[in-house]
Amino acid sequence: MGLIQDLEKQILIADGAMGTLLYSYGIDRCFEELNVSNPQEIERIHREYIEAGAKIIQTNTYGANRIKLARYGLENEVQEINAKAVEIAKKTVKTSGKPVYVLGTIGGIRTFQKAIFSTNDILQSFEEQLDILLKEQVDGILLETYYDLDEIKAVLEVARKKTDLPIMANVSLHEKGVLQNGTPLAKGFNQLIDLGANIVGLNCRLGPYHMIQPFEEITIPNDAFLSA
Repeated sequence: MGLIQDLEKQILIADGAMGTLLYSYGIDRCFEELNVSNPQEIERIHREYIEAGAKIIQTNTYGANRIKLARYGLENEVQEINAKAVEIAKKTVKTSGKPVYVLGTIGGIRTFQKAIFSTNDILQSFEEQLDILLKEQVDGILLETYYDLDEIKAVLEVARKKTDLPIMANVSLHEKGVLQNGTPLAKGFNQLIDLGANIVGLNCRLGPYHMIQPFEEITIPNDAFLSA
């Protein structure tokens, strides 16, 4: 049984934030570097999510790309940080004895300033991280917190060419039902599905109340699933 086959039969509960939790514990530095320096902390969070009922957990790799790691002087540690993240997540699932999927997480780079990084720079950074996660045999890829529709479309196209694994593509909204460039959410979802996303949805920024409202206006797709 695989992730998509399970989704055809039931709603799957996923984990939640990693960085927000670490920050709440007083950790205010590169969260992804903890995969190497403090793997026990990351394993503990994975384990607590699984014990709480998560059937999907994400690797601690949201910002583990060359561009974001460069802020901490860690741009040459992309391989080790990502590989270790998958190792920790898979170890936690194995020791739990529960059927849990591990998604390799890749976060968006652009936020409000679209021109700050070129599409070519983003794709090079993305592909490097993606290749490591795929080599470490994750169960799927999670693209999350993408404000810029063009960015997530570009990276999704690359990911779909490289793997047949399930891909979840999550965008983030500044306002209800409309993406940063003015594209209605439903239209954005359709574009992502056309590019090969198996699951499309929302995460971050807007809370549950403001997140569920635009979903009320979304037609449930025939060939993809929704996530929040």
